[in-house]
This record gives sequence, structure tokens and C-alpha cells, in this order.
Amino acid sequence: MRQHMSPYQLSVNQMLQCALRENLPCRGGWTEAGYEYVRREGGLETEDDYPYADPHMADCQSSPRKEVVGVHKYTTIRGEVNMANYVKTTGPLSVCLSAGGWEFYQSGIVETCPKVVNHCVQAVGVDDSVVGGFWKVRNSYGENWGEGGYIRLAYGQNTCFITRDPTYADTFMVASL
Repeated sequence: MRQHMSPYQLSVNQMLQCALRENLPCRGGWTEAGYEYVRREGGLETEDDYPYADPHMADCQSSPRKEVVGVHKYTTIRGEVNMANYVKTTGPLSVCLSAGGWEFYQSGIVETCPKVVNHCVQAVGVDDSVVGGFWKVRNSYGENWGEGGYIRLAYGQNTCFITRDPTYADTFMVASL
């Protein structure tokens, strides 16, 4: 089965308020819990239909009539080289890793992190062609954090335990808007 890329900006808030509420939202949450929510509920809405708000302030307000993308299954990839090949040829991976100290990140390549896996983000790019290569990782802290919302992690060293839980989902379109 091929992975389908969504033409929609999917709702982060739906995931936080509905899928991860019992699974430590805003304190790490686990990607697999999100995938299972989407499978169980039938899909995710767009950001426009379910905009971002403080996930602690409201209960889940999802509407099955507005779901646009669903999940068939999800897959874990093992090993940093396999992860890099996937990102370069297919697209982003969800990665759960150690983000201790990230609140202070401004720029540069991070080489060490604490040993507690506590945050899930997206590995969106990799430069593994040279010594000193790096992962480009999109965080959920917004564009004013880090390098325009991204952080670079040293490649080839399992920096911040990036290989701990890398996954991708096979998706399908629920409906056309």
C-alpha cells in the first residue's frame, strides 16, 4: 500500500483534545495513541474546521462529518540509515525523543540531550552526506521558536534518541471538501 500525502493542513488541536487527552497531551503523548484514535474515529478534520486553541481549555469537539483523512495502519522504521532513506524518498516521520532543554534552543546542531524520551515531533529532512550531518526536525512550539520552528539534531549518533520510536502512517482520503 502506498502512503498518501494529504493536501490538507490537519488539526493539531483535535489530536490534542480528543486523541491524546488521556495520553499526556502537551507532555509528550505517544504517536501510536494518535494513530489509534484516527483509526477508531474514522479520521481527522482540517485545521480550519478544528483550529488550534489551548488543549486544556475545552473538551473534544470533533465532527465525523468534517473528517478528511483517515489512517489504514502505521509502521515503525528501525535504524537511523533506514529512517534517513525514508525521509529522503517518501516524507516525514513521526519521532518520539528526548526534548529536554529544547525550550532554550535558538540555532545550531544539537549533539546531546537528557536520557528521558518525552516529546513527539516530525523528522522532515536529513543531511547525511557529510560528517557533521544533521536531522531537520519540525517542533510544535511554533515559528518563533528555534530556526523558524525547527531544530537540527546531529545525524548518525541517535541524538536525543531519535531512533526510539520513528513511525509513519498509511492514510486515505475520507471525503473531498
